[in-house]
Amino acid sequence: MISNLIYEWRRLWSVRATWIMTFVYLVITGLLGAGPLFLGDGGFGTQTWKGLYSTNANVLCLVMLSVVASQFFGHEYRYGTIRLTLTEFPKRERVLLAKTLLLGAYVLISTFLGWAVLGAIGTMAPQDSLSKNGSGWNLNGGEPSELWQVVLFGFSYCLIAMSITMITRNLALGIVFPLLMSSIIEGLIQVFATLAKGKMDWIVEVLPFANGTAWLTHLSDQPNAGLIFAAWVVGFYLIASALFFKRDA
Repeated sequence: MISNLIYEWRRLWSVRATWIMTFVYLVITGLLGAGPLFLGDGGFGTQTWKGLYSTNANVLCLVMLSVVASQFFGHEYRYGTIRLTLTEFPKRERVLLAKTLLLGAYVLISTFLGWAVLGAIGTMAPQDSLSKNGSGWNLNGGEPSELWQVVLFGFSYCLIAMSITMITRNLALGIVFPLLMSSIIEGLIQVFATLAKGKMDWIVEVLPFANGTAWLTHLSDQPNAGLIFAAWVVGFYLIASALFFKRDA
């Protein structure tokens, strides 16, 4: 198993896009965190450190990490290196586990780097724009997230991206599908549900990213949001895993 992890670690950082997207992720995280602090409150009110450290759970940041997440399998399928990987490591369960663990490690490292950027920005913020007290606010709406929620939500988002890539064997779909679902498609479904006068409410209640955001921002009217989102994440991952074991390389 150690050899699998070393192989995946080297493969991860040998891809140029990993470095590029990580840098872009840090830039976007910094800009989203700094904007309200240096350009005025924008109607949000005084920010807190907890709210500031919730910044990198925003979808604009996570889509950058999802590019790397999709490459864990998408890059191999695109260039045919999956055959070389499975020849070197024929036990697919170890390949899958190694890629999943390395994805978690990458998200954790990136999140800590994002917090370091936000911490530096916070120390340079204008006086009275950042407070140690008060509730603060979250770019996703609602209350600021706990730090462990930021990490877990980021990993879950990236795990969905990797799973979609495994299912479709298409790197682009792994990136685009979560982005479209979270930013456009779910919003349209909610609009259609309003027009349907309650006939589509059950669909709205089980939307993956709407529930994920509700859990992330502590919406009290959706107490089961975390469980619903977790069910979607696990479901995508199990389907992708089953297809990975069943299909030929």
